[in-house]
Amino acid sequence: MQQEFRNQLEQLRQQFVASLPERARRLEEIWSHLRHLNWTEQGITVLQQFARKLAEASTHYGFPDLHHTAQQLDTFITDLNALGRSFGGLEHTQLQEHIQQLSRAMAIAASGNARKDPLPLNDRAAPYPEAQDKTIFVIDPDRVVAALCNAYLRKAGFTVEYFDNPQSCMQRLYLDSPSAILMDPDFERAGLKAITSLHQIKALLTATVPIILMSGRTDVNAKLRALRAGSTDYLTKPLDFNFLVEKLVHIISENTKTPRVMLVDDDPDITGLQAEILRYAGMEVLAVNQPLHSLQHAARFKPDLVILDMHMPDMNGMELAVLLRQDPEFLLLPIIFVTADTDASLHKSIKALGINALLTKPFEAADLIRVSQQALADTSALKNRVARVTRQNQQPQQINRSYFFTVLEEELHTSNLGNQTSALYYFSIDKLEELAKQLGPVDFAELHDQFCHRLTDIVGSDEQWMDLSNMVACVLAGRRSQEFHRQRGEQFTRHLSSQPYLIKGKSLSLDIKLGIAALNPALGTANNALLRAEQAFEASISGAAIVGTAASATTTTTTDKNLPDFSHIVFSRDLTLAFQPIISLEDAQIEHFSVLTRLRNEEGDPIPAGHFLNRITQPGRRLELDRWVLQQAVSAIAENSATREQATLFIHLAEETLQQSTFFSFAANVLRSSRLRGDGRLVFMLEENWVLNHFHQTQEIAKALENIRCSICITRAGENEDIIPMLDQLTTRYLRLSPKLTNKGTNSKLLEQLVSKATSHGIKVIATQIENSHNLSSLWMQGVRLFEGFFIQPPDSGFHLQNDIIFAKEFVQGNGFSSR
Repeated sequence: MQQEFRNQLEQLRQQFVASLPERARRLEEIWSHLRHLNWTEQGITVLQQFARKLAEASTHYGFPDLHHTAQQLDTFITDLNALGRSFGGLEHTQLQEHIQQLSRAMAIAASGNARKDPLPLNDRAAPYPEAQDKTIFVIDPDRVVAALCNAYLRKAGFTVEYFDNPQSCMQRLYLDSPSAILMDPDFERAGLKAITSLHQIKALLTATVPIILMSGRTDVNAKLRALRAGSTDYLTKPLDFNFLVEKLVHIISENTKTPRVMLVDDDPDITGLQAEILRYAGMEVLAVNQPLHSLQHAARFKPDLVILDMHMPDMNGMELAVLLRQDPEFLLLPIIFVTADTDASLHKSIKALGINALLTKPFEAADLIRVSQQALADTSALKNRVARVTRQNQQPQQINRSYFFTVLEEELHTSNLGNQTSALYYFSIDKLEELAKQLGPVDFAELHDQFCHRLTDIVGSDEQWMDLSNMVACVLAGRRSQEFHRQRGEQFTRHLSSQPYLIKGKSLSLDIKLGIAALNPALGTANNALLRAEQAFEASISGAAIVGTAASATTTTTTDKNLPDFSHIVFSRDLTLAFQPIISLEDAQIEHFSVLTRLRNEEGDPIPAGHFLNRITQPGRRLELDRWVLQQAVSAIAENSATREQATLFIHLAEETLQQSTFFSFAANVLRSSRLRGDGRLVFMLEENWVLNHFHQTQEIAKALENIRCSICITRAGENEDIIPMLDQLTTRYLRLSPKLTNKGTNSKLLEQLVSKATSHGIKVIATQIENSHNLSSLWMQGVRLFEGFFIQPPDSGFHLQNDIIFAKEFVQGNGFSSR
């Protein structure tokens, strides 16, 4: 076994050697761009990032001379930046010499003549028992280095899934949740800016899933930003892989929660036997033999799974399941039915409740354990999906991270440059890292819960908040004067710091600090606003002013001068697409995506369509844009095997496009020339108001789309009750509800009539902008199963669902990877 592992490591080293010529070409490309095209600070950062990554990789694969040469280049750039010196004159010559030396070192290593160190082995003969059935997600831009990491993790007994960017990992989190995530945030073209993806990843995970960052950055600022972003630990590259394995085993063991199972059956003998079986499988069990008391027990016990007998006195299993589902707290609770009844119609009625499994008596103990473990795993993924469509968390005024950033982006683009502005408050404590280590993960999480409850007590009706990570929270405050925000911030900090926190009966006094960023378009993006607030927080620790203004922020604006000339806009250069998932709470395999258009400003930041589409006024231009969007979106899913077979695209169309019948012939040609197969792969969204005003034309469009096996979706449905009788005469497959009906639960009668009419015609209803689990529960009980989330992903990486098996195959077959 050890020799086999040694051979595997040597094979991976050869893969690294094979990648060196391509890396050398990449180095020459970066240097040529700097010298001849555009000498910029960003270009120098890319060069340094390349050197740092190569130094890490050469250390991992045992090439000390190559590591030394790459590290010299990295250090040279770091030293010049620290001294504030330019790269002109002598410095330029020295920089070129370092690059030439690195190129020579790469050539020597590629030829096989370089000095090599032995690769470190894992001396442990058997896998770790704690690693069995545990999946690790690895996010690293350098596939060759990631392959070595994966080899050590697999030898330890872990299952590994690899992703070369955060977005593809986030798409995978839509379906499943790992035991831990390993992430390198230092992507070549972004530096530590990629760490902001950590906030989005955290929003898709349960609190118990650890995220470990691994980076070549050793400075305190990098580690502190990682901690505030929500990482569990921070490891410095090059990694000691044996230490990494032990660290993962320890962290996962600490964070593993014992699942709670509630058994409901009037027969104590049956629940006694089932309880012993499940306790043997490592679960905590509560047996309830009086069904009428089940809801009270559930409220106190907070089960992760409920197993119900079908036939019980006073209340049968189906009635109890409906009561549980009506409570928002138990909407996502996995339910398993147990019955001796084999009637097919009864089984169909039970499954219609959205249960996880149905066991027919008699069954084996192994069957009970298997379906229980599967139900728990499925629900973990389901909770991740729900977090992406519900706006609010359980605390009042608290909203999930994905939605918070969406609201923040919108506020940046609508805020006025006057005396009154909205603001972002950033709360945390000094010496956060030391406190986290002192308390440990369990007590630190308890401290954070108390912190959140106090924040909830003081947040006002026009304020919204979210927790970025343990003991780090942000509040989005409404438009007020700068002096008001200063006083309001002081009020927050006094409330959060005034009383001691209690941890295991001991008092702990905390001094909560605050940073404030005034919001206006000059900040550009939510990332910049968050960074500005964090900088203001740092200033508050050192005693400087705590209110950050746009005038002092070195960020990119989104004013007209940063937008391209719309008369000469080039779609492929200036625009990009984003995909917004429309998820099913019943079937994780359903993959629907609403296609969104984004405009890139000078810095590459995406600007929402609502801020620029109205500027495209040339005749025929919107039609051209819709054609381009259609082609790009179809290519995005057709070129990836994971989405090619079943993903559905929902595409918005301009009124100008709807007037052109030739567009749908064009759509048919795009479909025929793609590799997409099957019905309903394209759905075109038409505004309800347009449908009502052009009903005959809508009918013609629906027929034309039916002929090419596509369909329409009426969007913003329910703003006018006249749409209800129209559904009797119109062929449509989807109805996307107006946010007015879903986000506040207003006009419940109209909502009920609309959903009922749609359901009777087999029309699938999509709910949008769900405020909280109460709204979700109500919509679920009315039959809504599709929900549009707030999480938005880029198309170039959002569909990459590459898993560990495919990754390993590519290496076995000798397909080399570059670090680009």
